Amino acid sequence: MTTLQTVPTSFVSVNGLRIAYRRFGARSPLPLVYVNHLRGSMDTLDPLLFNSIAKSREVIVYDSAGIGHSEGTVPDSISEMAEVVVNLLAALEISKADFIGFSMGGGIVQHIGYTYPQLVNKLILAGTQPGIGEGVALPPREVLESAGANNDQPPTEDDMMYLFFYPSETSLALGHAWWKRIHERHVEGETRKAYLTGTGAQSQLAAIFKFTTDTRNFDRLADIKAPVLVTNGHTDIMSPTANSFVLQQKIPNAQLHLYPDAGHGHLFQVPELYAKELELFLNN
Repeated sequence: MTTLQTVPTSFVSVNGLRIAYRRFGARSPLPLVYVNHLRGSMDTLDPLLFNSIAKSREVIVYDSAGIGHSEGTVPDSISEMAEVVVNLLAALEISKADFIGFSMGGGIVQHIGYTYPQLVNKLILAGTQPGIGEGVALPPREVLESAGANNDQPPTEDDMMYLFFYPSETSLALGHAWWKRIHERHVEGETRKAYLTGTGAQSQLAAIFKFTTDTRNFDRLADIKAPVLVTNGHTDIMSPTANSFVLQQKIPNAQLHLYPDAGHGHLFQVPELYAKELELFLNN
């Protein structure tokens, strides 16, 4: 089977832009579309997670406008980022899919859930939060500063350990193993495109700020009718874990799974287990 490390990058025209995507995995009635986090590209994805998912279903990953292998300028709003996904699926002639959004990607998936319900079968919201509302917690200032600091340079391994993993010996050991895995892809003729930097990263930070400070995004959680799985680590410092409980309470048909000894990057800490639990949710 083709893997995340070996699948060639494909391109499709989306509103005149050359958008990059990778499509692989077992045939399934619906594909699972992954929507990425702040500064992430396809080349920073965890092969163990996505190869585990791909054993039982088709997976689509992509670089949004201005990121990684795709053309264009990074949008500065979550709604515009969602439009890229919607138009990509239209170009691929996909009328319905399952979606998983991690962190910033979770905001994009929320927007798709209440704005384009006809596209959605089921949603997974990993390590994310809604707009501000009752019970919603914002990350500490030092975390926000760390996430956006030095955005002219890619984050280091130490940066990602702090932001994505719990400061325990076990969690950090699994984090360092993840960091090695995300460098495994080597495809002839393709240059690795790592984390987003510069003005593109600033645009993403602006988009996150606008989304999370808009109370209408909190109110619209009630409009998400699709079944939803909310996941997070026990102690997420980037999208505080309390927000996952709020999402589960405010979305009409949502369930919640929290992982012990884990932080924001919980899905990368236990990728094979996460894939099994995701599959159980999608199949029932």
